[in-house]
Amino acid sequence: MRFERDEQEDYWLGAYTLNFVATEIVFALFLAVMLVATWPNPPWRAVIWVGVIQMCLTPILFYPFAKALWLAIDLIFRPVGPDDFR
Repeated sequence: MRFERDEQEDYWLGAYTLNFVATEIVFALFLAVMLVATWPNPPWRAVIWVGVIQMCLTPILFYPFAKALWLAIDLIFRPVGPDDFR
């Protein structure tokens, strides 16, 4: 079975959106943990630089998982048919 069903652009957009949401959630969790752990004087330079690195690496590392997760979601709403195996 192929990862891209019917070769529609909505498949790419769904995987992209999941990837974007995951990246933002990871950043929000990192920021919250960092601020709570160092509250009176958070190290803003470290927060910014680690945030920049995380925002660059997470989408690259998570993209294959986003595509697989979007395929799973797509299979829930559109079950497998004969065209998927051609």
